[in-house]
Amino acid sequence: MTSIPRRGTLLFVLLAVLLGLLAGCGATRALFGPSMASPSWKALTLRAADDANSNSAVAVDVVLVKDQAVLDSLLTMPASKWFASRAELQRTFPEALTVYPYELVPAQTIKLNDKKWGDQKAWAALVFAGYANAGEHRARLLLNASGYVVQLNAQGFVASEPKPGAAQ
Repeated sequence: MTSIPRRGTLLFVLLAVLLGLLAGCGATRALFGPSMASPSWKALTLRAADDANSNSAVAVDVVLVKDQAVLDSLLTMPASKWFASRAELQRTFPEALTVYPYELVPAQTIKLNDKKWGDQKAWAALVFAGYANAGEHRARLLLNASGYVVQLNAQGFVASEPKPGAAQ
């Protein structure tokens, strides 16, 4: 004799199937909000132009942010304030930030691969560049992008995804 599943069990099974289907189509994120993720970048290239930072070295920090409240604060912070308060922020929020610091001289290129950040999870990634002139000098890098080229120019920088087939 077969027993008919109880109503609660049937509801639970239907809910589990529905959540499984939603996870496969990305709708889970819409229902439950964003979550932390590892950067999908295969490469991150930092490239300084010949006249970068008015012919001076430029500090560049790639920052993985693992705390939503810290992220909200950093999204409004100009690079000059970031560099002035970086050590204090790292002491105050040691688990909230992973900082990859670099310094490039004009005409220098640094190519980084995914082994650097592959085991990290974050809410977001930011780049700060320490230019001598005033400005935000901050950019947000999407974690699901294939990679980035950060082009440091004379008075500011641009972070963009590499073009398919382009030499990096």
